[in-house]
Amino acid sequence: MHYWRLRTILLAGILSMSSAYAEAPKAFELGMNAMLEGNFAEAYCQWKPLARKGYAEAQYNLGWLYANGNGMKVDMQKAFYWWEAAADQGHADAQFALGLSYTTGEGVKRDLATAARWFYKAARQGHLDDRESLMRLAGDLDLDLLTSLPQLASAPWFGWSAAVKGDRINVREGPGTKHRIVAKLEKGQTVRVLGRRGDWLRIQLPGKKNGNVELAWVYHSLVKPVGPKSASL
Repeated sequence: MHYWRLRTILLAGILSMSSAYAEAPKAFELGMNAMLEGNFAEAYCQWKPLARKGYAEAQYNLGWLYANGNGMKVDMQKAFYWWEAAADQGHADAQFALGLSYTTGEGVKRDLATAARWFYKAARQGHLDDRESLMRLAGDLDLDLLTSLPQLASAPWFGWSAAVKGDRINVREGPGTKHRIVAKLEKGQTVRVLGRRGDWLRIQLPGKKNGNVELAWVYHSLVKPVGPKSASL
């Protein structure tokens, strides 16, 4: 599975532009203006005191200065420290950044289960990148995300519905034709897509019993989306 490299993300593209910006302390606005002008040293000087006082927006953006090495040496451990401080206050973008850190292993030991928990916290707040990240992690056979976070299967924002295209298709135990067939689906039947691994989709079989989620895999071209996708694949 492909994972992102934190340092390839451009700072200008990920800086938080939430509604909190309009109500931000003057020093934060000055720091933002300085950053946009390429004056990273001034941005650092404006944000660092705010971050120490617990202002989450400053903590999050200060983390990206460290992560990208803007005006200073790249230091992923310090980036992680400030993201964690903001994430603990419920800052969704910081929670996403932590999820990426645990996914890549930059600034902290790689841990996909912990990455998923941070992604989930932000996804519940409507963070679309986190929802996409969870969909991709749901296709990781080693992680077994839907067992560690079973609430995802019933979350209305997670996954998307698909209809069977072929007259009668095979669904398998794993993502590939080498895996045994566990069920057959008829044309027009609807399933819930809950993950992806390469060209294979992890689906929830129709007619689950006793509240249990029965999962299987189907080749992507054998089904088509029904309605909007909740997370891009």
